[in-house]
Amino acid sequence: MLSIARRTAAGAALLLIMPLAVWVSGWQWQPGHQVWWLKTLFWITETVTKPWGVITHVILCGWFLWCLRFRLRAAIMLFAILGGRLSSGRA
Repeated sequence: MLSIARRTAAGAALLLIMPLAVWVSGWQWQPGHQVWWLKTLFWITETVTKPWGVITHVILCGWFLWCLRFRLRAAIMLFAILGGRLSSGRA
């Protein structure tokens, strides 16, 4: 149980790096700046829109299937959760 809590905390800390960096630096988005990294960030956010969301889902499912190849039932349950979330986000 402690191992799961550590991994979850590590993942949460990793996800907090970007918002904390923006908050500490005081950076604010201003329209009109055509910086290459803003386009890169926009491209990353587009990975959840059609058709890229489906492609991302298929890639993640393939990766999870490979990681959980000895636990097929768990992999199928994970596919169902991801698929349900993908379709509920499209409604």
